[in-house]
Amino acid sequence: MLQRIQTLYILIVVILSIVTLLMPPVVLYPAFAAGFNSYSIGIQGLYLTGDAGELIVSNLFCLTAIAAIIPIVALITIFLYKKRPLQIRLSIVNIILLAGYYAVLFIYFWQIDIKWNLTFFAAIPLINIIFYLLAIKAIAKDEALIKSLNRLR
Repeated sequence: MLQRIQTLYILIVVILSIVTLLMPPVVLYPAFAAGFNSYSIGIQGLYLTGDAGELIVSNLFCLTAIAAIIPIVALITIFLYKKRPLQIRLSIVNIILLAGYYAVLFIYFWQIDIKWNLTFFAAIPLINIIFYLLAIKAIAKDEALIKSLNRLR
């Protein structure tokens, strides 16, 4: 049902995933680019930010695709409330996607050999994983309750 606590958890995941998609999780500081302050990895890709504006250096399609798929799968998961085992499986798939987001993110900025700082937005996928684990626990609890009620009939 839509008013269950797992729906709230997954809705929080959707909101935080959209924020992750729009905000840069990593800021890189180059030592060689004159007139530019820092690199940023975001939805547009890897771009230099500076006094004159932004210059896109590289397109990070894989990172953007994973970040866009996560809220879509979460929305689908919300509306499959009558199919709790499928809801649990989709939640596990989304946890794997979130871990894949971290893997791709770290591969991208690890290849660039300069100073880097993680922003708060880099922690959001970890927060999403925690909310998904709470949602899976609540979904499993509902499934156990339904099975026990069916045994009583």
